[in-house]
Amino acid sequence: MVEKSRIDFKKTMNSPIFRIGILMLVVVILGALLMPGKFLTAGNFTSIAKQLSEYGILALAVFICMLSGGIDLSVVYIANLCGIIMGTMLSKTIGNSDFNGSTALMIGVFTVFVLIIGCACGALNGILIGKLRVPAMLATLGSGQLILGISTVITNGQAITGVPTAFTKLAGIKIWIFPLNFLVFILCTFVMYIIISKTSFGLRTLLIGSNSKAAFFSGVRNNRDLTKVYAISGLLAAISGIISTMRMSSAKPDYGTSYIMFSILICVFGGTDPNGGKGNVLGIALATIVLQMVATLMNMFQNLSTFYRDIVWGALLLTMLILNYILDNRHVTKR
Repeated sequence: MVEKSRIDFKKTMNSPIFRIGILMLVVVILGALLMPGKFLTAGNFTSIAKQLSEYGILALAVFICMLSGGIDLSVVYIANLCGIIMGTMLSKTIGNSDFNGSTALMIGVFTVFVLIIGCACGALNGILIGKLRVPAMLATLGSGQLILGISTVITNGQAITGVPTAFTKLAGIKIWIFPLNFLVFILCTFVMYIIISKTSFGLRTLLIGSNSKAAFFSGVRNNRDLTKVYAISGLLAAISGIISTMRMSSAKPDYGTSYIMFSILICVFGGTDPNGGKGNVLGIALATIVLQMVATLMNMFQNLSTFYRDIVWGALLLTMLILNYILDNRHVTKR
């Protein structure tokens, strides 16, 4: 009994969720000590919830691709393209002074249309990777540049503005201290949990990430499932793009390019194995919240240069990779 309790304790200590929880506690304590009366406030936590949603959903998109043994470097560009299309359609219809139709209906129709575009972009990646055997990094890097080029041509390299207030005011909707976009992030997290943990598709995705050849000989149609994986990634990217346009009241081709590194950092920090086959949706959600708390705390120091913040994110990513490597190899050695 004592030995079993010891083993359970070691598993808890090695769990990414436990490490994230400890870091969250440390950040809260530091925030309370360094910024008393500013960090631990309802307004600050509302701000944190509002800002994390966009790249949190992008992290979920990268997460499902990592589970399958790949990666999606095009998610930010898919999000930007979808945001640009959404903003353009809204400004030319609802934003037109002659518009007499239903605002809610038009927003709903355009949202569905943009989500379909996101799925199509993601499915293209899936076909390149699953059917044509193009390495995921090269396929998504190439498609990302293609999508960036399309976005630049559509906008002539300029930001899309003039998004109707009927759409942007949705970003101000709150339930208690939680803004609408944060609730969308929570919903996406829950749906991803169901897909990965409770469906045969989720099991096949994990199997493909663990050993694609074994998955193939077990009867898994790798091509079809990889297309679904990247289509889901594109769908999540489209949701992120819609939220971004809603919150920023604008969209542009190169917005949020640093979110790619942020998304990868969240996945690694949340316990996702970059080689595939291992990950936890809850870890992604908690890692997103913790990293936004860290970013918010750093933003409170106005004299802290953005360059130093980039050093912090890079150092965190390398630290988590090294830590995961050490823990994984320690477990292998013990076996």
